Amino acid sequence: MGFKADIQATRAVQASTVAVVPNPIRLKGVIAANSSASSGVVIMTTTQKTGTTMLTLDVPAGDVINFSLPEDGILFPQGIFISTMTNVAAVTVLTDKYNAPDLVGQNG
Repeated sequence: MGFKADIQATRAVQASTVAVVPNPIRLKGVIAANSSASSGVVIMTTTQKTGTTMLTLDVPAGDVINFSLPEDGILFPQGIFISTMTNVAAVTVLTDKYNAPDLVGQNG
């Protein structure tokens, strides 16, 4: 049987220049709810709001998506920032519960 990890859920309701979850952290999953009759988009970056794009989510009109990332997820070495949140009421990011300075890539 595989190792089970503690997960933290953090909710965001708008794009921000402040990290949703501080660095470094692994993104394990995302839940996003569309708030309109038009398609929505969420763009997650690292380093800062204008940093490197790590994940772009398309959220269909009037829908809720629940996306689990395979394996160890995506490492956000400088924290998770939401640079764009269009036609989306809220995003919940599912991450490792603990972040630490020595969290690294490659199964770290």
